Amino acid sequence: MRRTWAILLLAVGAARPVRAATPVTVAQLQKCLDDARGKPDGKVAGQLSKLELTERISSAQLARWLVEFPGKRTHEALTALADTSAFFNPPALEIRSDPAPDLTAQHEFLSEAIEYAGKALSRLPNFYATRETVHFEDTLPKQTYQQPVSGAGRSSMRSMSLAAPVAASVLEYEPLHRTRVYSVQVRYRDGAEVRGPQEAKGAVRDRQDAGLTTSGEFGPILYIVLEDSVNGKIVWDHWEQGAGGPLAVFRYTVPQPDSHYMVQMQHVNGAEQLFPAYHGEIAIDPANGTIVRISAVSDMAPPYEIVQAAILVEYGPVAIGERTYVCPVHGVALSRMPAVASDSGELQAASLQTQVNDVSFKDYHLFRGDARILSGSAPAPAPAAPPHVQ
Repeated sequence: MRRTWAILLLAVGAARPVRAATPVTVAQLQKCLDDARGKPDGKVAGQLSKLELTERISSAQLARWLVEFPGKRTHEALTALADTSAFFNPPALEIRSDPAPDLTAQHEFLSEAIEYAGKALSRLPNFYATRETVHFEDTLPKQTYQQPVSGAGRSSMRSMSLAAPVAASVLEYEPLHRTRVYSVQVRYRDGAEVRGPQEAKGAVRDRQDAGLTTSGEFGPILYIVLEDSVNGKIVWDHWEQGAGGPLAVFRYTVPQPDSHYMVQMQHVNGAEQLFPAYHGEIAIDPANGTIVRISAVSDMAPPYEIVQAAILVEYGPVAIGERTYVCPVHGVALSRMPAVASDSGELQAASLQTQVNDVSFKDYHLFRGDARILSGSAPAPAPAAPPHVQ
């Protein structure tokens, strides 16, 4: 069976061009926040909604800002800014000046990462966790029209064909904002994610309500990117300062013929599955080969070249039972696609709607059942401990 990590995109209605946001660096955003201290939550959020980052916000930096600015609307605006910047390079101060490792060391880092993806994940215990998704999207400006009525409330074919439609209402542009939050339970059993009735119901809700879904955070994205990049190109990029020490960051590209990254386009008449070329980065802890962050950004071919679809997963230590394992802790899915199709069916770049899913994985629990038969007063044997990832 072909393994894929999918992102689902849904088209929307007619719209007009969107005003551009002001590009800022992380340092400039920090200054904006410093100047906004003490101001009402809504005003701060409104100022942030007019900005667009050109650098990635680290998880640690975002966490500090969320503590310093506790307002609900400011939290949402900062999260949206962080998610849309997740696929950029970090600020120069977070890129270490250490010399690049030689080719032998680079090969060792990648070999350890491949071994980690192939073995460590398969050793995870059976568990279940909560996947919480916060969905953001912008509302494009939209104008509706109605045909004027001639005479005393009745229209002739001639008047309908000659009279110009008049504007009935105008919907103003609304920047990226939270529209809904929903949670589903995910299960991991015998080395693979298992979808039960609750997960399947949640997936349907994702597609119908959010317009953007992903799958495969528990393993498939790692396997696919590593396997595909073997047939593509992977190169050293930089040393990056991570939360626990230096991270070795590689860039990769995968040509379309070797792609197993699925992007599903939803049309009026059904869905279309595409496997575009894509690129991204892999951040590795050089101490043990653990993959800390991985991303995939599609490079769509005509007629979808203006469509953007990108996914990112961050991994971290998680307590499951009495052990600690490395599992997904955060994910971002982003899409930008035209809201208008021409009469010929071609996509138009006049209006791009942005949709973002901010995904957190939490409440990990060991999934295990023990059945014992007791005879008399004999003590019951202790249950076996879950396997430990080395």
